[in-house]
Amino acid sequence: MAHIPVAIFVGGTSGIGRGMVEAFAHHVNGNTHIIIIGRNQAAANESIRSFPKPTESKADSTSPDNDLPIHEFISSDFSLISNVHETANTLLNRLTKVDYLVLTPGVSLFASRKETEEGLDEKMALSYYSRWTFIRDLLPLLRKSDIRGGARVYSVLSAGRGDLGSIQVDDLDLKKRHTIERCRLAVSTYTDLMMQKLAKEEPRIGFSHAFPGLVRSPMITSSRWWLTAAYYLFYPIFAFFSQTPEVNWTLVSFQPPS
Repeated sequence: MAHIPVAIFVGGTSGIGRGMVEAFAHHVNGNTHIIIIGRNQAAANESIRSFPKPTESKADSTSPDNDLPIHEFISSDFSLISNVHETANTLLNRLTKVDYLVLTPGVSLFASRKETEEGLDEKMALSYYSRWTFIRDLLPLLRKSDIRGGARVYSVLSAGRGDLGSIQVDDLDLKKRHTIERCRLAVSTYTDLMMQKLAKEEPRIGFSHAFPGLVRSPMITSSRWWLTAAYYLFYPIFAFFSQTPEVNWTLVSFQPPS
């Protein structure tokens, strides 16, 4: 008998990520081992309390994690790649497979360059480098998925919004010529290329990169003051053309188990 599915949501404590993990949990009636990874434990706990109680009863207290519909939170700051490796190693030692990996970590792309202690721009670390690292580290578990069609990896960012011609081949991390627009184009382009490459290398795993459109997210109101002011000033118009994180779930191609 197939094990209960295992789903990991990175950045699942706010905005799109939180909306997706809550919608996923309700879609599967709680009958999935769901792991939320992020920095806000209080928000994660609130989401977990809203999940339906699992109806699966085949597992008992002696079953391995993969046989239990556990709902849990792992605290990790993915702006540091060392933390990404550490979290991945923890999961590699605990789990026997991963079926769904959803990646939504990030900060506003309108923010100025802010280097982490590892020398990377925080926006690029969260939107690209951490995602690439985590996927690569978890490939052994993704390859062992036993769901129909194989494991699915879903990255929410800005599919198709990049530009190959904009890549600074001598400044890929944009330390020399960083601007907000160059950063946006870079992470979009890098992610498109990353997912295409992984799809070719791992044909039994589904890789998706999507642009969710305008979404009402706390990321907007944590951006620059003028963007926050504009958000509230024009909210009635913005609300008409945007969607909530919960609605966004229904518009993506990622399909949770039925």
